[in-house]
Parts: sequence; C-alpha cells; structure tokens
Amino acid sequence: MKDFELDKRILADCHCLGKVHNSWIMLHKDSNVRWFIIVPETDVSEWHELPINIQSQLIEMASLLGAMLKRELPCDKINIAAIGNIVSQFHLHVIGRWKTDPYWPGVVWGRSSTEAGYTEGEVDDLKKRCLECLGRLYVHRI
Repeated sequence: MKDFELDKRILADCHCLGKVHNSWIMLHKDSNVRWFIIVPETDVSEWHELPINIQSQLIEMASLLGAMLKRELPCDKINIAAIGNIVSQFHLHVIGRWKTDPYWPGVVWGRSSTEAGYTEGEVDDLKKRCLECLGRLYVHRI
C-alpha cells in the first residue's frame, strides 16, 4: 500500500521490530507483559474485510509469535485479539501473560503503562527472537 502510515498511537506506544509480508511487527513498550502488535498495510479496519491471504498470513504470524512466547519466555497464557475500539487502524495483538503480571487476570488494554519499559538490550533481544521465529517468512529488517 503506497500511502500507508502507522497510527500515531501505535508508534507512540511501541518499538518497531521489522516488517513481514507487508505487516509491521511492533513491541508494546510495557514490559510487564510481552505484547506484540501486528499491523498489516491495509485501509480496512475489520477482520472480515481483510483479503483471505492477509488473514492467513496474520494467523500464521500470530501462531508463530504465540508459540515462541510459550516456548522461550514461558508465559502462562497467550492472548490474541483484534479489538480496535480506540485505534481503528487494523492491528492484531499477541500478548504473553503471566499469572504474576500486574494485570492478571484482567485485560491489559486501558490498564497498561509505557513507564515499565525495556532497556535497549531487551528490545534488541526480543527483536532477534521475534524475527528468528518469523524467519521462514520474508522479513525486512529495519
């Protein structure tokens, strides 16, 4: 998509990790949970409006990220959701949760904070893990 821009709220709340299949892979700045956001370059805002090939790519990416979170950072639960009530730009959340995180068992949206942030080294480590787990897909490193 030629004129695609990430929503300013997503950019403000996240670290940009890379791009896979014309989807941006973002890491939410709240380090209390492991929270990836996948943003496909599209102008539609609803799951059912996405072309089936984009739906398939998003399912594959979310599944790979969820499996990596369970395996490498052993999370107690993986939450995957496309809510979009505040940010209407289509985006898919993949969130690793622990029973000990400050938001458990409730939702993270609206309660999370970017004050519990990552160090540069932690962002680099999560970027590496994320892009390695998505490695069989075409990745643009940025």
